[in-house]
Amino acid sequence: MRRPTSKTEGRDHLEITIVILIILVISIWIPYSTAAKEYRHIMTTKASRPLTFVRNVDMLLRNNLELHNESTSAVKPGIYGLHTALAASISADVSSGIVNQYNASSSQPGLAVGTYPVGVAVNPVTKKIYATDEFSNSVSVISGTSNSVEGTIAVGNFPYGVAVNPFDSRVYVTNRGSNTVSVIDGSTNTKFHNITVQNSPVGIAVNPSANWIYVTNINSNTVSVIDGITDKVTANITVGKIPYGVAANPITKKVYVTNIDSDTVSVINGTTNKITANISVGKNPVGIAVNPITNTIYVTNYASNTVSVINGTTNKITANISVGKNPVGIAVNPITSKVYVTNIQSNTVSVIDDTTHKVTSTITVNPSLGGSYRIHDPILSMPIAAKFPLIASLVGVDDITNMIYVTNTGSDTVSIIDGNIDSVVVKVGFNVNPPNSGDIQCNGQHILPNSYLLYRNGTNLICNANAGQGYKFSSWSNIAYGSSNPLNLKVSQYGNTLTANFNGTLSPEQYLAIIIGPISIISIIVGWLFRSRQRRYLNKYMTLIDVASERLHENNDSKEFLLRLQLIRKEVTHIFKKGKISDSYYNILQNKISESMVKVNS
Repeated sequence: MRRPTSKTEGRDHLEITIVILIILVISIWIPYSTAAKEYRHIMTTKASRPLTFVRNVDMLLRNNLELHNESTSAVKPGIYGLHTALAASISADVSSGIVNQYNASSSQPGLAVGTYPVGVAVNPVTKKIYATDEFSNSVSVISGTSNSVEGTIAVGNFPYGVAVNPFDSRVYVTNRGSNTVSVIDGSTNTKFHNITVQNSPVGIAVNPSANWIYVTNINSNTVSVIDGITDKVTANITVGKIPYGVAANPITKKVYVTNIDSDTVSVINGTTNKITANISVGKNPVGIAVNPITNTIYVTNYASNTVSVINGTTNKITANISVGKNPVGIAVNPITSKVYVTNIQSNTVSVIDDTTHKVTSTITVNPSLGGSYRIHDPILSMPIAAKFPLIASLVGVDDITNMIYVTNTGSDTVSIIDGNIDSVVVKVGFNVNPPNSGDIQCNGQHILPNSYLLYRNGTNLICNANAGQGYKFSSWSNIAYGSSNPLNLKVSQYGNTLTANFNGTLSPEQYLAIIIGPISIISIIVGWLFRSRQRRYLNKYMTLIDVASERLHENNDSKEFLLRLQLIRKEVTHIFKKGKISDSYYNILQNKISESMVKVNS
């Protein structure tokens, strides 16, 4: 008998239908899920920006202070500070929290510190920078490694000048409102104690080799000499009128003091504490710095807009260099032979070549105030004069790293200048969200997440967000917002972070796993069901054949038995054609039927 052809249309149709349904469900669910995530992210981002703006405006409206341009021309141009009574009342208001300037926002190209930063000093050994916050009564400690504020130290009232002894990491701060000098342990950032000096100390300098500290008392016309070992005042030297700046040459043991109202520089013998000379310079000399290698002294003349250059050997002026308006702070890098001068009216820093005595470049820094503060209080409503010496942008140099630090009193920031390029640099952080989802590449430079770089202020960056496996780029946030990739960005904000946001997606392997995995499981289940049904059919017809054989033995009716076997064979052939039993089961049943027929016929 010819064996019929097997047809498994029923099983094939079922499996194909299941596979198509799975593929359709996955193809619909995956894009919808991804789109939903992107929509939620976009809506969250867009919604947060107006809320942030509202919060910022709210904080701005809550401010106690507001900038006013109320300076009068009748006042002597920016020389004298507040009267004692007014200073005392303001000091009380400061301590009670009434005077509180709105801190520098992230849009500033400088590092935000406390309120009214004035003095600045660098310890090149510990890589720490100290800035006095005049209205916060504190000192901000800046890490030269991370270029961020690592802490603040509470000192006296109206901290002004600051100096460092790198040999023992001692930091000395003049407190103009307390008539004291605070001594700080630079290794632990803790204040030891206060040393009482004379009236209104401002300028301060350290002779590290002899461990002497020199303090100018602007309202006493004296210089206090402090022994750095005992922290005791050993002498008060009378100098010119309104002494302000002070600098020491550790090699020659000479101390130089600027006298604002005398238009002179007093030269003090550091061994005898006696004045050996008074050198006439420009009008209203304020800042002073020494290059100990060349024995040259530089003096900023506030009202003359010049820098006087003095030969330390002859005490003679060798040059007068024109700089910006109202120069105050000055510092020298003896290694690079450059002199840096802060011009508070011009909001610039003049860079002078120590060899040629020429201005080689002018650097714009954060703006200072051009007017005064007004306290928003119905009883204490009054303007606070904001002029020199209340505002005094000073400068410090790290001669090892060649970084220059400038205090910006009006914007509550410290500008950082890279001496290699003589330009303000801004710190930009980089991050990815979520972690390990990709990386950022700017101007061809691969940047690790959770890191930062210093860029010249105003640098144009072209940044690419590179998605990692299983992710795709979504948007930029923090310093810039948008979904364009690459991103064109002009950096001008200090300390902000550029974050690349990525959304999870499926890699080809994951797609295959999602598609093949369920299909494999379903195929296994379907196969098991088909095999189970085939076994049931096998058992059913094997039982029918056995029952027919038993009846044959009981009735001994061979015709009926053969008829039953033929009917069973017909049904088996029918279900085989329908694909309900396999070839092997069909052969088993056919062989069983044939054997039973042979037995009867024999």
